[in-house]
Amino acid sequence: MRIIRHPRKNLLHAPVVALGNFDGVHLGHQQVIKTAVKEAKKLGADSAVITFDPHPQEVIAPERGLRLLTTLQEREALIKTLGVSEVIVLKFDQHLLGLSAHEFNEKYLVNQLGVREVVVGYDYAFGRGRRAGIAELKKFGFKVVVVPAVKKSGVIAKSGKVRELLSTGDFKNALTILGHPYRLTGRVGRGDGRGINLGFPTANIYVDPRKLLPAEGVYAGFVGKKKCVVNIGSRPTFGAGKLQVEIHLLNFSGDLRGKTIRVDLTRRLRHEKQFADVEALKAQIRKDIARVRRRLSE
Repeated sequence: MRIIRHPRKNLLHAPVVALGNFDGVHLGHQQVIKTAVKEAKKLGADSAVITFDPHPQEVIAPERGLRLLTTLQEREALIKTLGVSEVIVLKFDQHLLGLSAHEFNEKYLVNQLGVREVVVGYDYAFGRGRRAGIAELKKFGFKVVVVPAVKKSGVIAKSGKVRELLSTGDFKNALTILGHPYRLTGRVGRGDGRGINLGFPTANIYVDPRKLLPAEGVYAGFVGKKKCVVNIGSRPTFGAGKLQVEIHLLNFSGDLRGKTIRVDLTRRLRHEKQFADVEALKAQIRKDIARVRRRLSE
């Protein structure tokens, strides 16, 4: 898969393009992208995804403090698994914000990319003030394929709903409409050494401050193929502190400091809580580790 950051005329020949922002690459996004790939294969054409960086809401309404489900690199990695030929990353800035829907379509879809088909979700809206929709796309002569809402367990897959579920601790249902583990990517930094003193060494990772962290608690997951227990919280047993992401890798010894690691969270084990003493905390950590060993496949 090729990443294109500066699209230009004749770079692609009549591609089929999935158009959206795709933060989270949830089940609805996946269906839009898979449809574009399928259409492109039928036509013998390239398939491409257009996404934006930064997220449009970070430019339009920075005061809202939007938290991302995926960093750009995480989004690109998830899109890659869907078989797309190219990902086109458009810089979302004041210039792009000021374009009308007609101007955006003409500049990018018609003149630069010469698209053959565009695939969008049922609720796609764009242009200045998001005033335009699917009807505007259809004015330009290329075919427009509209993908209906994707529901799982009666819930429509939408990025806003995923944020809500992650933030309130409903991790299971968040993953149900995401359709994949929730990934945290960060650089391992120096901690305060409490983990190793407890007998359970941890790696503290520092994620992009724009990234949405799930509700505080203890999670199970993987770093590569290694099982891990992840604590997201302020460690109240030792007194309230700053929010941290601490990872204990099972069956691992080594120094990860300075390295960037990807953690795929697959299950929420419990809330974070304050224990009466350190021995009670250590006993609970042993239970958490045993649960991860038992319930996660290698």
